[in-house]
Amino acid sequence: MVLQRLLYLIYGYVLVFLTGGTLVFTLFVTPVLFRSLGKDQAGHVVGVLFPPYFHLLFVFTLVSLLLQGSRVVLKPSNGKKSLYFLGILTAMTGYLALSLGPRAMSSRAAWYARPDDSSLKAAFDSLHQQSVLLNGFILAGYLALTLFLLTEPPSIPAGKIRDR
Repeated sequence: MVLQRLLYLIYGYVLVFLTGGTLVFTLFVTPVLFRSLGKDQAGHVVGVLFPPYFHLLFVFTLVSLLLQGSRVVLKPSNGKKSLYFLGILTAMTGYLALSLGPRAMSSRAAWYARPDDSSLKAAFDSLHQQSVLLNGFILAGYLALTLFLLTEPPSIPAGKIRDR
């Protein structure tokens, strides 16, 4: 019982951290950088910030998946739906961090090396658009999981169920 509550608390904190961090980074930090620094300079800064950001999303989503999986193993009636949803988010963040993000960064470097090549720019723009879209879906997933967490009923001690 204590272990299950501890797992619930840690899972909740990690999920809120992911949701808040993704909201702040996506909706505030990035737009402010582009407004303040201009497109070229902000592109360089974001190019430095996003790969570690994508990796943090992946690692912490994986941690959330493991925490929620442990909760489900301890009490199978708790959180199976969110466990499946976390599995999907883990796959999405893993794809973003380990495949799409690196491809976008190398595409960006190739385009910057030959800025007059419109095909390189088009390739980067496509990968960039995919990563922005995927990041948006991930953010929506974190928001949905956080709302689901807020609506999850508190655990009732086993002895109290018989009294009802």
